[in-house]
Amino acid sequence: MDMPSMSDHSKHVGCLLDLYMFITIALALTLGGFVFVLLLSLDVLFDHPTRIRMLKLFDLLPERERFSWQQVFRRALRAVRPPTFLDAWAQQKQMHWAGFLLSVDEFRAFWWLAIIFGIGVGILVMAINEWRGVSLAVALMLMLAIAGSPYLYLHWRIRRRVRDIAKSLPDFMDLLTFTVQAGLGFTPALQRVCARYPGPLGEDLRRVLKQLELGFSRAEALDEFVSRSPSPEIQNFVEAVKLTEQLGTSLARTLGIQAKMMRLTRRQRAQAAAQTAPIRIIPALVFFFLPSLLLIYLAPPIINFFMRR
Repeated sequence: MDMPSMSDHSKHVGCLLDLYMFITIALALTLGGFVFVLLLSLDVLFDHPTRIRMLKLFDLLPERERFSWQQVFRRALRAVRPPTFLDAWAQQKQMHWAGFLLSVDEFRAFWWLAIIFGIGVGILVMAINEWRGVSLAVALMLMLAIAGSPYLYLHWRIRRRVRDIAKSLPDFMDLLTFTVQAGLGFTPALQRVCARYPGPLGEDLRRVLKQLELGFSRAEALDEFVSRSPSPEIQNFVEAVKLTEQLGTSLARTLGIQAKMMRLTRRQRAQAAAQTAPIRIIPALVFFFLPSLLLIYLAPPIINFFMRR
């Protein structure tokens, strides 16, 4: 009987290595897709327009068939006890700034579960690849990406919410100015404008109106409004309203001046961002455009050189 040759054995080992690499890549892509879908589902849970559409969809179901996945999800998070080192990285004011319905304890619990999941994925990837050097680097990158995704998502939500508020505040102030000029006071004008005003700014202002209905003073409700958003435009708007109330000046004129100043500030920011555009293009040119251009120009002579040999 003929013994298997060394070439057959090397081919068999190569096939096994290719199979391991295929399984590792497939597992990494699957787990990455799972994390992406999980973050997307969180955005669906916390995004107000999407949540309203989902509630309208659930209203089509009979009463006995309704089921709140959000309550189940939050109840499961309350059962988790995260470590104390996460307290310095996630605070309650950041939950308000991001517009989350989750409390800070629930967010810390979700973050702790993401860290455990990331560590498990890293260990699994390293075990499949037999603890090689490349697998260690890939596993470390997956662990950092999965464990840090809740923190990055939180700050991305804060930046997006601040940007949306700063973009919609001048238009809101114009509407409020026209309503005040029509003869309404500040609170009735705010009720008229905020009744159907979309976006995070409308949500926060409707909460201000609810606080006024519950007996809060105007100053207290506006201070709570400032605490729910880190936007400097909101602080300027509230300070202008308070100063107008103290000095007895024209509220419509003050709001009009504030709207013009905010539009000027937004225009200056856009101009500054446009001036930095050439610098931002450099990484894309160096890492994507130039390699493809070199490949197009150098590939034919390189191929001809090796073919002639």
